[in-house]
Amino acid sequence: MRVRASAPGKAILVGEHFVVEGSPAIAVALDVRAHVTVERIGENIVKVISRELGEATYGVREREDRLYPVYVAAREVVQRSGERVGLKIIVESDIPPGAGMGSSAAVAVATVAATAKLLGLALTPDEVAQSALAAEVVVHGKPSGIDPAVSSCGGAILFRKGDKPERINADFEQIRLVLADSGIQRSTGKLVSKVLETKKKFPGILEPLYRSATELAERTREALENSDFATVGELMNINHGLLSALGVSNAKLEELVYAAREAGALGSKITGAGGGGMVLALCWKEDAESVSQRLRELAARIIVTPVSEKGVICTLEN
Repeated sequence: MRVRASAPGKAILVGEHFVVEGSPAIAVALDVRAHVTVERIGENIVKVISRELGEATYGVREREDRLYPVYVAAREVVQRSGERVGLKIIVESDIPPGAGMGSSAAVAVATVAATAKLLGLALTPDEVAQSALAAEVVVHGKPSGIDPAVSSCGGAILFRKGDKPERINADFEQIRLVLADSGIQRSTGKLVSKVLETKKKFPGILEPLYRSATELAERTREALENSDFATVGELMNINHGLLSALGVSNAKLEELVYAAREAGALGSKITGAGGGGMVLALCWKEDAESVSQRLRELAARIIVTPVSEKGVICTLEN
């Protein structure tokens, strides 16, 4: 018997970076998924096979390579179960890595959920997210936890560090998200550290931005619950300005942000850590094609996706 799980990627509508210091953020799950298959093997090792990153074996001698977070996610569940078990884990992800779409978190969430089901553990979405967070610490150093939370739950959530995620009742049927890849690789951990250092250097200047980000997230939740997507777009644009003030934008990201707005997006901004990665545009369904066509002229890659109402999904395979 083996278990196959899939978990969605994510985009942050508002609140990235601010969420690290306790401000709320709002994230949505994307209909772009990571797929993980887990089965038992006879040896007391964990073998990870990734379509994108190759193979590695853990348990005899641990090393922190690119697949190590997958092992950490599985190890969290194995330790919770109290079993001694060998595992073979196959990872196939359609979420681009290093693009601010929660690739590592989706893989970790799918790994946790599949391993738990294989070992007979019934974990809640919150418990799946908490176990997956251990893998995120390996990847990002000081993650907020928002990525595994939305990947586990699906839909839209308001997330505040240390609190239980709040599901937002929003109808995204008429909305599409267009993500434009700047083509610039960056490290989330390094950017988070850079922003925290800047805040420490200029606390009197930046702390008001963090207070503004808190009100901005609350206003965005209200707008989402009222299906007022024009206001959501305005607030995304304001949030982009706050992120620029933190120093995580650059000329390429600004070019993409303003091209999306000029092409008809309701709002557009950096999503994720910034410095590179993706720009997110919120569009009416009927405008998504014109926005994506414009961004294709400038971006390394375009992804057009609805919001995924489903979080992590598990199925048994014989």
